[in-house]
Amino acid sequence: MKTDQSFKFVAAVILTGVFLALFAPAHAAEPKAKRTRTHTGTYQSSNGNSGTLNTTVTRGNGEAVRNSSLTNQNGQTTTHTSDRTWDKATGTGTVSSSTTLPDGDTMGRQGTLTKNADGSVSGQGTFTGYSGKTSTYTNTTVKTANGATTTGTITGPNGQVSTVNSSVSRTGPGATTRDTTVTGPNGKSAEKEIATQVNPDGTGTRVIQVTKPDGTTETRTETFTITPAPKGP
Repeated sequence: MKTDQSFKFVAAVILTGVFLALFAPAHAAEPKAKRTRTHTGTYQSSNGNSGTLNTTVTRGNGEAVRNSSLTNQNGQTTTHTSDRTWDKATGTGTVSSSTTLPDGDTMGRQGTLTKNADGSVSGQGTFTGYSGKTSTYTNTTVKTANGATTTGTITGPNGQVSTVNSSVSRTGPGATTRDTTVTGPNGKSAEKEIATQVNPDGTGTRVIQVTKPDGTTETRTETFTITPAPKGP
């Protein structure tokens, strides 16, 4: 069976770590006063790669703007920007993002969010892959006792459908886990698991494990510092 190219693209995006926020739960209303935090740190991967990472996140007035960069040991940099808005009064929002690889190739995304009568949030939109081809996605996020679950589909340019399932959970003080799986129309899957621990002083670690469609795994460990340090519970 010929592998669906949309699945190959989505799986590759998950594996390279730039599948950011496509199926993330919608933000609750942000505080009126804007605040900015920076994340700086280093990473080491099981495949021998290493480098530095920098992220700036500004939240407030119903908007969250994120600008991130990751530079490897060879000086090559991948950048990611995202902008998410949420209007509590209308129960609607927007999402947009752009990721640029070291060779200049860019992936973009545009979408909308709508709160449903049962409290869940539906999202839909498009993203354009590095090849320039456009896919569409739909998803629904439901709150859980300690986080949220999101299910959705991605329809590729050729009309074939991949499914995506994601869950995020708070597992303890400053600790969260996120698990995302994408399954292609041929039944092959790629999975990404992220475990994050943020300490009261703003230091933290993040361990990212990726399981590829062939069953092999790669792990990346990040250490970082958040400034200013987040407030305690």
